[in-house]
Amino acid sequence: MPLKTPEKKASGGAADSGGSYFVYDLFRTFWTHVVGLFFREVAGRNAHLIPKTGPVMFIVAPHHNQFIDPVILLMHAARRVYFLVAAASMRRKFIGFYSRGFRGIPVERQQDLAKSGSGKIRLEDRYGSPTLISGINTQFTRELKVGMKIALPKSAGQARVDEILSDTQLRVDKEMKDLAAIEALTHSEGTAYKVIPHVNQDEMFNAVYASLNRGECIGIFPEGGSHDRTEMLPLKAGATIMALGATAANPDLGLKIVPTGLNYFHPSKFRSRAVIDFGQPIDVPMDLVEKYRMGGEAKRQACDELLATVTEGLKQVTLNTPDLETLRLIQAGRRLYKPKQHSLTMAQQVELTRRFIKGYNAYRDLPEVKEIRERIDDYNTQLRYYGIRDHQVDTMQVGRAHAGALFLWRLLWLLIMGLVALPGTVLNIPVFVITGVASKRKARAALAASTVKVRARDVIATWKVLIALGLVPLLYTVYSVLAVVFVRRYASELVALVPALAPVVTWHSWSIYLCSWALASFMSYTALVFGEQAIDIVKSVRPLFLTLILGAEHTELLVAQRDELSNDITELVNELGPHIYPEFSKTRRPAVNEQHQQQQQVLGGENRIDHTSVVSESADTFHKKMREGEQFIRQRVGPMVKADVDGRVERKESGSGGKYKFNPPTPRTMDQLDRISPLEFLISPHVANREESEDCSGCGSGAVSVGKPVADTGSSTPEAPKGLYDYS
Repeated sequence: MPLKTPEKKASGGAADSGGSYFVYDLFRTFWTHVVGLFFREVAGRNAHLIPKTGPVMFIVAPHHNQFIDPVILLMHAARRVYFLVAAASMRRKFIGFYSRGFRGIPVERQQDLAKSGSGKIRLEDRYGSPTLISGINTQFTRELKVGMKIALPKSAGQARVDEILSDTQLRVDKEMKDLAAIEALTHSEGTAYKVIPHVNQDEMFNAVYASLNRGECIGIFPEGGSHDRTEMLPLKAGATIMALGATAANPDLGLKIVPTGLNYFHPSKFRSRAVIDFGQPIDVPMDLVEKYRMGGEAKRQACDELLATVTEGLKQVTLNTPDLETLRLIQAGRRLYKPKQHSLTMAQQVELTRRFIKGYNAYRDLPEVKEIRERIDDYNTQLRYYGIRDHQVDTMQVGRAHAGALFLWRLLWLLIMGLVALPGTVLNIPVFVITGVASKRKARAALAASTVKVRARDVIATWKVLIALGLVPLLYTVYSVLAVVFVRRYASELVALVPALAPVVTWHSWSIYLCSWALASFMSYTALVFGEQAIDIVKSVRPLFLTLILGAEHTELLVAQRDELSNDITELVNELGPHIYPEFSKTRRPAVNEQHQQQQQVLGGENRIDHTSVVSESADTFHKKMREGEQFIRQRVGPMVKADVDGRVERKESGSGGKYKFNPPTPRTMDQLDRISPLEFLISPHVANREESEDCSGCGSGAVSVGKPVADTGSSTPEAPKGLYDYS
């Protein structure tokens, strides 16, 4: 059936015109706030490049966070975006309800309609008739039609049915040459298979064309599904068919394609960070439109050429490495590099990491680069011995007196923050436990059904949010009902214990219920704001404790070795950088400055999604007071130990015997540390290694080397560089 020709309309038409958007805007506001609470920060970059009017197609990758990714785009797009949604997802009650509210366009995917075929199939004559498939107890004439596909298990191969000869014989359009396919088809007992029906996408294409002709925005995830690999999956051609088809039917359309990159620090982790990066808009070339109109091979070439352009645009706004090991190496090099601009924003860190990846791919075979890589590996191993992260090393260059004072000071503030956050934390323990367990079960199910996921961490955040949305109101309702029952049953005892509660016991039950709900919400938000700061303080305590236990024998040497490695990396980058980035010589670093003059607005909000309140302002005040106290300690205690520390480091450097020498702590030292540390149950190096291996940003999330602990020099995308006593 031929596609309907979309109605022609001038490209300058008003965007998002026509119809009522009340439900859409309501859902958008709700979900952007929900996701904004899940993440500590969602930063945007280059949003000013998005056309303010006319049709736009957002091509978004990598798809690392299932249903969270579209909301991240809505936070920063500043225009209404209608997404292509898998029809199988829209058939679900909860997700389908919101997808329809967002005016999602359903896409029927063949893999969602695949069914197991009867019997088994095999290849009788591999060389004589490689396309003739024989069946064992099969029903080809009933279950298959010409044009359908048969697929082998574990994505070993698939082929289109060209001719059905009988219930036990059919012919496919091509030979399945992969080794896995040959092994399966030549097995004496045959192999199981799935039947994939042909899907007519005319309705979906017509809906996309109509939306673009109205000057609206379409969001597409061209990888075809979410995953947790470090590199993008091969892009599917559907997006280019839509772009070329719409422009071919309406040459005055003026469609712009905006490559959009999503970069997460820990996509499945609560209160993590994310960066969304918009690339330069891409025009649809008219010469490719003409080739598309010709059909056949010319049409395929036009789609391939436009797809290559879009892929290159996405590479400019995403982080892509072949495996997790390379990603960690790049992150370590980025953290050790000393840019001229000491403090980088989160978006600038992602851009700098992206340019490091490009430089590493260009110069990875140079002897100097290989040497740096070996030294970084040794440095990472040493960090693993200490159980700390790279940004915590500087904290270890202080003397024992200085470290001891800061150690006690932070324990004091940890106690204060913990006490403030404790009530809300206790209230929400059921939420933490249930969402954690349920999301991991969903991840295991998704992993079993996928051939591209590594650990299926791309679905965890989505299910945490969805489960929490249903569980939190239910839990608070239970708490509120219990509060009403308690007040009514023990009114006299409460008044005798706390006379100030005398007016409360006279309230109507509904008033007590609503106040209990509000109090539970307030305590939870307080725990959120103060609790994450308490966790940050916990993470910052270990380096100080190491300094107290190990003393100058190891800690000062580690600091000196890091400085030397950092200087060498900076020198190497400054030497090679100008060959890739001409502007490098002027800035002494890859150009990562943002164009702050053109700030992005999101539904009237700021570029950064924050949820500021009285509680968060109070937490900032607490934090400021803590830092002022630390500054006083540095001023009073630091000078007394600085000279002695510098002398010891200088003597150790002079006897190091080389540019860098790996010198891990002795087994006796580590045994002493593990025996004495009172915080081992909180921040054990073994726990740190396990968390790093399991929560590596979906790896951004490549193949993970199980059983090989690697020190955390940064999450899948790099975190902000820390100051001398800053905590992560």
